[in-house]
Amino acid sequence: MLQTDAELQMQVAVNGANLQNVFMLLTLEPLLARSPFLVLHVRRNNLVGDALRELSIHSDIDLKKPLKVIFDGEEAVDAGGVTKEFFLLLLKELLNPIYGMFTYYQDSNLLWFSDTCFVEHNWFHLIGITCGLAIYNSTVVDLHFPLALYKKLLNVKPGLEDLKELSPTEGRSLQELLDYPGEDIEETFCLNFTICRESYGVIEQKKLIPGGDKVTVCKDNRQEFVDAYVNYIFQISVHEWYTAFSSGFLKVCGGKVLELFQPSELRAMMVGSSNYNWEELEETAIYKGDYSATHPTVKLFWETFHEFPLEKKKKFLLFLTGSDRIPIYGMASLQIVIQSTASGEEYLPVAHTCYNLLDLPKYSSKEILSARLTQALDNYEGFSLA
Repeated sequence: MLQTDAELQMQVAVNGANLQNVFMLLTLEPLLARSPFLVLHVRRNNLVGDALRELSIHSDIDLKKPLKVIFDGEEAVDAGGVTKEFFLLLLKELLNPIYGMFTYYQDSNLLWFSDTCFVEHNWFHLIGITCGLAIYNSTVVDLHFPLALYKKLLNVKPGLEDLKELSPTEGRSLQELLDYPGEDIEETFCLNFTICRESYGVIEQKKLIPGGDKVTVCKDNRQEFVDAYVNYIFQISVHEWYTAFSSGFLKVCGGKVLELFQPSELRAMMVGSSNYNWEELEETAIYKGDYSATHPTVKLFWETFHEFPLEKKKKFLLFLTGSDRIPIYGMASLQIVIQSTASGEEYLPVAHTCYNLLDLPKYSSKEILSARLTQALDNYEGFSLA
């Protein structure tokens, strides 16, 4: 339904632009003609600045048009690959820890908005628009946000289970507090209504309620403490940044259809699903150059791949497509391409992430192929922050 709604809104936006163009031609003002696409002109060496500039000059209606990206000085026709590369590169830059916009939780490999941040609000607004455009243009992006983000976008309040997903240690500690059977909570836990947060190497104590540093956590108020703690993490501490993000996201993806989603479904739309069907991946693969499904090297490749453990297969997906998850429409919609190269078998396979294209040298044995592919996967840094 979301895809159908997006296609309808795209068509309305395109028709509006075409109608205006006809009017402009009739009034002899062709210079005011409008493109039926949302065309973004960006430079690789100034991606964030150019994206901010380009998106700020377009109206909300323009954001509903099909997206086309042009990298300055490059002649590639955007048939989807350039747009995918734009999303990957832009989000990698925006999620860079150097900006301090997001905190990385090592226990869960997830990101959440930082308590303290010195970049302008429009950066968060840009990330929101980018995530919205990715869904709107059916592009899977590798974003490590917890389910809490998608709950908030759908006006569902995050709870303790969401904190357990984001920060398992904190979540378990709060659960232990709630489950503690004794009466001596004050002496055992020594807590008051405050939370300690680290910001640029400095530990700060934040009050969860007015005068919270003077209110001791006891058996009668422990649920209130846990609720205030969770509320601080997901609501109070990130209100400014989340508001900017959500306004950008909803500008593109807002509407009645969005309200029909469950948070997990919305997450699957953005970052893909984990319903892997590896046989389908092989069945729908396309071959180029000297390769076909019956070529000896191709047979060796699939034998090797199917013997990989799950985590290594996911690593291959990340290597080849930029994400270790699959589009919500299933493996078939990935349609990977494997092409032969003139390189010798001492060379590693090369992935062209934006086109799901694998350059695979003609390896003579399964052992060599496995070793070279494993080396390529281990050396891959990827677009992901984590």
